[in-house]
Order: sequence, then structure tokens, then C-alpha cells
Amino acid sequence: MRNLWYDIGRDTRWVMAAYVLWGIGEGMWLFIEPLYVKSLGATPAQTGFVIGMWGLGRLLFILPAGILADRWGPHRLLIPGWYIGVLGVLIMAVAPDWRWAAPGFLVYGISASAIPATNLYLAQGVRYDPTRRPDLPLQSTLTLLWAAYSIGLVVSPGIGGLIGDAVGLRTVFLLSLFWFGLSTAAIRRTRPYPKQDRPPLGYDYRGLLSRWPVFVAFVVITLGFMAVLIGQPLAPQYLEEVRGFSGGLVGAFGSINALGTAAGSILLGRLPAWRGFLACLLLVLLAFGLLLLTGNVFVVIVAYFILGAHYATRPLAVSVISAYVAEHQRGMAYALVDTLAGLATLVGTNLAGVLYDRNPDWPFMVGMTGIVSVVALGIVMLRQRVSRYREVVSTYTGLD
Repeated sequence: MRNLWYDIGRDTRWVMAAYVLWGIGEGMWLFIEPLYVKSLGATPAQTGFVIGMWGLGRLLFILPAGILADRWGPHRLLIPGWYIGVLGVLIMAVAPDWRWAAPGFLVYGISASAIPATNLYLAQGVRYDPTRRPDLPLQSTLTLLWAAYSIGLVVSPGIGGLIGDAVGLRTVFLLSLFWFGLSTAAIRRTRPYPKQDRPPLGYDYRGLLSRWPVFVAFVVITLGFMAVLIGQPLAPQYLEEVRGFSGGLVGAFGSINALGTAAGSILLGRLPAWRGFLACLLLVLLAFGLLLLTGNVFVVIVAYFILGAHYATRPLAVSVISAYVAEHQRGMAYALVDTLAGLATLVGTNLAGVLYDRNPDWPFMVGMTGIVSVVALGIVMLRQRVSRYREVVSTYTGLD
């Protein structure tokens, strides 16, 4: 692991540091955000709506940001994305009721426009960062990025839960701003790379999306995101209201979840991209089943560790799509993955709130049914012979 830290290069190390610090800040409230929105006077359905604004922000702004990253270069979008994220957290922290928290989640979702820019920046680092090991596969860096974020989540959710129990959930959001500030300082240490020339035939985004294998891949990925996000967002509220766990213990479960994310991102990143993505879905299916089965604390710990695999779906989905696109299309393609994740968040969290209002078990049950359907569709797709649209020289290895 130490060798890998040096192999990824100077700029990537600063990106990783920024993600660790961001994970600490976000982790303080990530797993208790439904409880915070509830404390502001929201019903379960309204809680789903408020959290879904996070996905709406991603949905509206992340795709234009990816296109701009292709044309302007990714570094010009990184630092503004960090500043917007800090603003979103500040709005959430001072919101007097759930209606005012909703714009905060929306602004915070807009900051996710930095994610495809980050992925593209790491891809360009393969060519332009002289301190990076030349033969290190980009897929290793992409999964390590989410592992770095998850490392930041290991301790902070438990601390956030304890602070919330002691002095109130609003204080948790205010204290998290310190870590977001450190993360912003770290990302500012990265260096811009040379701007890419415009391709002679243009970017041809329409032509990319008209290819049947690419279209099917995006459909499977989106349905997978949605199935996971029906059962996952209100799990903390389920553990508090149905299983009777305290907010502090729910926060501790979040730390276990982060450990599962770090382990899953690294281990599942060793699999071929499609198989790794489907394996993530199956692990989430198992976690949902365990949470439905019992409220035994040891089983819940295992379930939350396994549930951490849901974060690995994102870098693996990026790896899947990378096999289909040329270098000048990657910013848009990466952004489209995250746009679809935002759509899945918007639909999944709102549906979760509606289902939870009727029966707290239903979000898990519907999510499990969706995962089974998506995995079956993915297996059928894997068995089909489809042409792969790759560059002549690709920095990706072992993706298929």
C-alpha cells in the first residue's frame, strides 16, 4: 500500500488527501442526515424529498460540467466544485426547518460536478504527471479514490453520532465545515495540466450515445444505482425507529460501513469491471436481507460492512464506460455516469420515503427485487457478443 501511495504521483496524492478530508467532514453527518431532516420537522416522505434534492443537483449540473471538463480541462472545475460544496453544507447547517435544508442539499449536489472532473484529472495524470508510475493502471487509481474517501468516513460517523446525541445534530453540520475547509486547501495544491486540443472531427457525443452497446451499458448501470438507492438512504432511520438503536450507535454503524467501502473499493477493483459492478449489487442484496432478518447488533454490523460495497458501484461503473469511449469523450462520459447516479438518487430516495411511510420493510424488499432483476439483465448482457469501442492506445487494462 505504501508503494502504491508513491506510485500514483504527486498530484494524485493531493487529490486523495482532499478526498480523505472531505470524507471526514461528510462522514460526520452522512449516516444521520435523515435524522437531522426529521429533527427539522419533516415526515419520512418529506425526508426522502429533501435528501433527493442532493440527487437533483447532480442531475442538473454534472453533465454540463463534464462537457466543460473535456473542452476547458478538468482542473478549472475542481476548485469551484469544492467551494460550492462548502456553501451547501453551510446552508444545511443553519437551516431553520426542513424546507430551508432542501436548498442546501441541492447546492451540495451541484458540487458533485467536481467528481467527473476529478476522474478526468486522474486520467490525464497518467500522461502529464512525471511523478506517477507510467504502467500503473488507471482503474487502480479510480478505485483508490473512493477508498481514500471511505478512509475519512471510518471514524467521523461515530463521532458525529455522539456529538449529535450530546449537543444536537445541527452542531455536527457546523463542525464538519472545518474538515471541508481543509479539503479545499488540499485540492488547491494540485497543478493544472495542458489543455487538450479540439478533435478534428469534433467531440461526437451524439454518435457515442447512439451506439447500442453504450446505451445498454448506461441502462444497466442506472437501474443498478436505483435498486441500491431505494433500500439504502433510510436505513439509519429504520435502525433507529424499527430496531431501536440510538443515534450514536447508528453513527458507529456508519463507520463500519466506511470500512466496508474501503475494503470493497480495493478488492472489487481487482475484478473485471462488469463483474465487479454486479458483485457490488449482490453484496448490497445480501446486506438488505440481513437488515430485514434481524436487529441483532452483530448481524447489523456485518450487514453495514457489506453495504459499504454500494459506493464501489460508482468507480466500477466509470471503468465499465471507459472501455467504450475515446479520450476526448471521457469528461462527458464520466459526467453521464454521475448524472444517472443523480437521477437514481432522486427517484430512489423519493420512492424510499413513500415506501417507508407505508411499511418500513418495503424499501429493502423493493431494492432486493430490483437488484435481482438488474443482475439477471447484466448477466444476459455479458453473454452477448458486443463490439467494444476503444482507442488504439488505451490506458485501461483488464476492464472487460
